[in-house]
Amino acid sequence: MTQLLLTINDPAEASLLKKLLAKFDSVTVSKPTRKRKTGLDEALEDVKAGRVSHYDSVEDFFKEMGV
Repeated sequence: MTQLLLTINDPAEASLLKKLLAKFDSVTVSKPTRKRKTGLDEALEDVKAGRVSHYDSVEDFFKEMGV
């Protein structure tokens, strides 16, 4: 089996090409799979973007929260 990956910028052309390829019995058109983010991936993005807080103690945390 041979696989071919095409990148098409114009959606109209992509639709036309899909219709053309669907005419062949030996050709299948499949959607690309998205890589799902894990919790660790999201946490690392938060750290990179600076969306984390650090407190030296629980008391400092409660002071910051106004409790």
